[in-house]
Amino acid sequence: MIDLGHIALILAFVAAICCAIASVVSTRKGSGRFAAVARIGVLAVAVLYTVAVAAMVYAFVTKDFSLKIVSENTSTDLSAAYSFTAMYADKSGSMFFWGWLVSLLAAVLVLQRRNSDRPVMPYAIVILAVVEAFFLSLVTLVANVFQRNPVPPSEGFGLNPLLQNFGMLLHPPLLYIGFAAFAVVFAYAMASLIARRPAKEWIGGIRRWTLFAWCTLGLGNLLGMWWSYNELGWGGIWAWDPVENAGLMPWLLGTAFVHSIAIGRKRNYLYTWSFALIVFTFVFTLLSPFITHGGIESPLHGFLSSSYPPYILTAMIITLAGSLCLLYFRRRGFERGEKPSSLISTEGAFLVTNIIFVALVLVIIIGVVFPQIREGLGGGKVALNRSFFDWACGPVMLVLVLFIGVCSVLGWRKTSWGPLKRNLLFTLVPAAIAAIAVLISGIGNWYAVAALVCGFPFLTIMLEWFRGTRARHNTSKKNHLMSFLSLIWSSKPRYGGFIVHIGIILITLGVIGSTLYDVEQTATLDIGDSMAIRGYELTYDDLTTEQDSMKLSSTAALSVTRGDRLVAVIRPQLNYWFYRMETFAEVAVRSTASEDLFVSMVWTSFDSSDKSATFRVKVNPLVIWMWVGGGFILLGGALAFWPERRRQPADEAKGDE
Repeated sequence: MIDLGHIALILAFVAAICCAIASVVSTRKGSGRFAAVARIGVLAVAVLYTVAVAAMVYAFVTKDFSLKIVSENTSTDLSAAYSFTAMYADKSGSMFFWGWLVSLLAAVLVLQRRNSDRPVMPYAIVILAVVEAFFLSLVTLVANVFQRNPVPPSEGFGLNPLLQNFGMLLHPPLLYIGFAAFAVVFAYAMASLIARRPAKEWIGGIRRWTLFAWCTLGLGNLLGMWWSYNELGWGGIWAWDPVENAGLMPWLLGTAFVHSIAIGRKRNYLYTWSFALIVFTFVFTLLSPFITHGGIESPLHGFLSSSYPPYILTAMIITLAGSLCLLYFRRRGFERGEKPSSLISTEGAFLVTNIIFVALVLVIIIGVVFPQIREGLGGGKVALNRSFFDWACGPVMLVLVLFIGVCSVLGWRKTSWGPLKRNLLFTLVPAAIAAIAVLISGIGNWYAVAALVCGFPFLTIMLEWFRGTRARHNTSKKNHLMSFLSLIWSSKPRYGGFIVHIGIILITLGVIGSTLYDVEQTATLDIGDSMAIRGYELTYDDLTTEQDSMKLSSTAALSVTRGDRLVAVIRPQLNYWFYRMETFAEVAVRSTASEDLFVSMVWTSFDSSDKSATFRVKVNPLVIWMWVGGGFILLGGALAFWPERRRQPADEAKGDE
């Protein structure tokens, strides 16, 4: 089975190169036969790559330790589910898995557009085939993912306990799917540029692919926050680690791209900007493996001794230089849209929002690479910690959330003062009053900021929905609920975007509460001792110990009371993993709508003889609203992705099929 997978992977590499050559020939000679061969080649790469992946998964599930990647990441005691995740927990396996997703999505694109976009698809196939060949070369020529052990061991090293978490089943795959989908968007956009296709046509053809890529990458980042919060034991959601930032930056650029193509569809505007954004979005997806594989040190997670960074960096430089040169020479062929007559308009607000997104990414990338540049120039080792990113990026993110409301109250082309004043009266003034009330109450200055920054865009969305529902009710004579639902269904991209914006507002609210108003205490307790924190009293009741073949688990039981009422019994845990000879904490979290009670055990002070233990306890306000916000993003993204029933121009409708 291993030999079959290895042969299939090599054949996939050859097929990708042949596919690219055939597609180039078809574009030069206008040959339909070579174009058909190129399309078949894309499908062949996907099939062969899938065979290789199936062989690899079989090796992991059956614990075939003759394969080096299997022996280094699994053990006989590892469950089947985590045996699958161990494949992309490896440095070579992660690129292997990512490349496979690119091949699958490329095949979907070819099947989706097999009878359309004839001027564009050959160029898109060339680009995607080159991307596939790049990934395949990494896992066949640079570091053979099917490398065998000279002497198969009787037992494997096992999977890192931190990776034996439910988040491992979803977080990396969602990130890789988002990255792979943005590769498809990039290929199609660049192919449209090469073919000189009118910008409005290629935007219509790639809009849903962009939404899919953006939504999966965003959910992948959010799930990573949940994983960090529940697994690492420090009680935070985002550490601004280089690997975390590498997943965030392409999502921020992708968000700007989503807004730019939206304005392009409406007003035939920002096409050059849109091309530049998708180029940088794709390049920044490649930055993720560059960082993860050791191109930039990552204190929390990353792969050691990887040989990939020089090749990935070369691919990034070539992609960036080639794409921007192409954009420069073709820019005059498509930038014919209407420019806004005033920045005080929806178009102007979109442009300002996009500039803020790019500025935010610039700040983050400076924070990521500056320590490496300084160290490389002999300036000594320096680290920019969370406080730098919090204070450099936090205010910018708040401005972005505020702009959600600004965009909603502005009109197209130019907004007159009268309508703007009326809109602000119904939205900004109530939000300001709420912020002042919060400030006077003494709850906290940042809660007052949250009331203003989050309240203003939320009220503008509610106002738009109210006006639309009332108008539809008066026209159709349906009840208000049916009018509301039909309003959403009548313009799914617009109202799906509103739902996504509500999700962003909720996430912002959760970030403000959990970051600025958390309370933490650490205490060493004996059985029967108690500790108090922000209205909670935790009593240490018992400590039980269990052992299996993989680990020794110590589980504490703590009764949580508030006032005279028992509200929960929580059980944090410490696990000593024998094969790693390390101890990892499993946290206990009690979530409510207002706050989370977060408890973890600290190994350094644990005394098994008298059962005394040290507990780290945090109260994190509003954390649950971040996960609720993620649900809104998923719902809104799905609604915006859903095909529209309204009639469209023939060329755009063809692209959206």
